[in-house]
Amino acid sequence: MNAQIITIGDELLLGQTIDTNSVYLAQFLNPLGIQISKKTAISDRKEDIINTLNLALSEADVIIITGGLGPTKDDITKKTLADYFKTGFRIDQNVLGHLENIFKSRGRELLESNKLQAEVPEICEVLFNHEGTAPGMLFRSTFNGNKRWIFSLPGVPNEVKYICEYSMKPILLSEIEGTVLRNRTLLTLMQPESLLSRDLEDFEQQLPRNLKLAYLPSFNLVKLRLTEQASGLESTFNEHWIQLKEILGDRVYAKGDVSVVLPIVEFARQNGLKIATAESCTGGFIGNQIVKMPGISDVFEGSVISYSNSIKTQILGVNPNLIEEKGAVSEEVAKEMVVGVCENFNCQIGISTSGIAGPTGGTPEKPVGLVYIGIKYLDQVIVKKQQIRGNREQFMERVHNVACFYLMQLIRESF
Repeated sequence: MNAQIITIGDELLLGQTIDTNSVYLAQFLNPLGIQISKKTAISDRKEDIINTLNLALSEADVIIITGGLGPTKDDITKKTLADYFKTGFRIDQNVLGHLENIFKSRGRELLESNKLQAEVPEICEVLFNHEGTAPGMLFRSTFNGNKRWIFSLPGVPNEVKYICEYSMKPILLSEIEGTVLRNRTLLTLMQPESLLSRDLEDFEQQLPRNLKLAYLPSFNLVKLRLTEQASGLESTFNEHWIQLKEILGDRVYAKGDVSVVLPIVEFARQNGLKIATAESCTGGFIGNQIVKMPGISDVFEGSVISYSNSIKTQILGVNPNLIEEKGAVSEEVAKEMVVGVCENFNCQIGISTSGIAGPTGGTPEKPVGLVYIGIKYLDQVIVKKQQIRGNREQFMERVHNVACFYLMQLIRESF
């Protein structure tokens, strides 16, 4: 069973809005045995919607359309779908009551333009949207005798998630025969994809046809995903999963499609330890990744963004003579930064960064991309010198991944 996603909105094509819905939909559909074969982004034009939908109906079983369901004139998806399926409109009383409650709770008048949100094509099945004003819609159709399901959803991400979980999922599970999929992921850091592929060549060659190994590289990180697609064969998934882990050995940084900071946070939590960061060139990126973890307040004390030398000396206690002699981007300064932040915050685990993110500021002795990463675990302090490539955003993410790798390496070596 395959699906296609059609995202509608000029803002997507202009780069003003990032399409996160497609990422979520892929993650939502995959466990249901529905694989996405194509994703298409189109403008708010009736002709584009119709042409794209015609093609999708000829290729996919499930079509999911996002965007264009708002109350403004440029939101034309609902009207276009009604024209396409040659149907009129009706007022859905449940949606109207929902709108009245929303506007009453906000102390606002329900305008006629807002009431239009309760007007839906007569033949559609309404997918209730508790998170917003625009309901989702399901149209059932056929192509060459084969059933088709066309879902039309609003473009707001939290509304897409609600409708998928509470309206779409029951329909898909009860009506659509998917191909049962099972997948698990291993996460590696500082392991080149080419070397991993070389070492896993024999493993891949002996995989049965219903098992597939995928490499997902990103910023000094490679995820290895083993997927099983049921094909009537006896499952050997667990056997091959164990074999994959054994081949990789200690090159496995974490199990699962998880955040890089998760193993650090879990270790700190299990051992009653506290974490702090002192960041210069990464500007708080590492601390931001840490605080994304649920319940992080029990282990993370805080971060100092010590971009200027004065903050390094006044807050972190870095010796100003050391900065004058060695420079802010140096092994010695990175070491004093991580020691200083751990002492200030009474933490046992710490990370510091001092480097040159670019694109300017480099010298022959200290080129753009140079970074010193300070790592502290209990009474052990090390500094890693790295040359990082990429733009400023890529630089920060790579430094974050490298820092987490060396911190976990230091922790594991201690045991």
